Amino acid sequence: MLRALAVLILLAGPCWADMPGDSPLDVVPRTAKEAARIAAVTAPTTDFTKPEQFEGKPGGGASVRVRPTPDVFSQFSGNMGFDHQMTFNLGNALFTKAWVPAPASTMASDGLGPLFNARGCQDCHLKDGRGHVPLAGEAPVSLFLRLSVPGGAAPDGIADWIATLPEPVYGGQLQTFSTASVPAEAAMTTTYTEQPVQMNGDRAPLRVRVYAVTEPANGTAQADVLLSPRMAP
Repeated sequence: MLRALAVLILLAGPCWADMPGDSPLDVVPRTAKEAARIAAVTAPTTDFTKPEQFEGKPGGGASVRVRPTPDVFSQFSGNMGFDHQMTFNLGNALFTKAWVPAPASTMASDGLGPLFNARGCQDCHLKDGRGHVPLAGEAPVSLFLRLSVPGGAAPDGIADWIATLPEPVYGGQLQTFSTASVPAEAAMTTTYTEQPVQMNGDRAPLRVRVYAVTEPANGTAQADVLLSPRMAP
């Protein structure tokens, strides 16, 4: 063991001797601008309320490397131990599961309905990310409507609070899908109107969404119903 260590020391000797200060090449000194730029990047931070500039791990030990794939949000934390990765994978399998109505041959996947907005978690939270506004002719899944009517009591100390209650017939959330034996509560439609906006001297048309509840299965909703579109985060 000692003999091997001595050999390594002898081999490393030339490397130690060949330091930049002993280089036969002319070293070009940094300019003042380059030195200032390097000093600014390597200077310790004085603001700990946000990640440092060029921070390699802005999320601390939980940070992960960027993956240029659709699964960028599907990684487990960088500091997760191997013994917990199975729990993560089981939870991810539950998150991506597509549920089916009961009774079904796949007993572990039945229990869907009779009313619902999506068959699985990932139908709304696409690839563990946010949802999207439906395209023309596409049934809305990750976008849904919250329903309410004026009423109830406002919390103390909040002067501008708009007190609301769930809509008496359809509740607090419109469910646009159902199993075969039960009709869906209603359909949600999205239409657009163009509104011109002045931008730096030019006029640009912006689309304004208009939401409506159509084809109600249990009668018309209350006249003063409030519609609040929500997109899965």
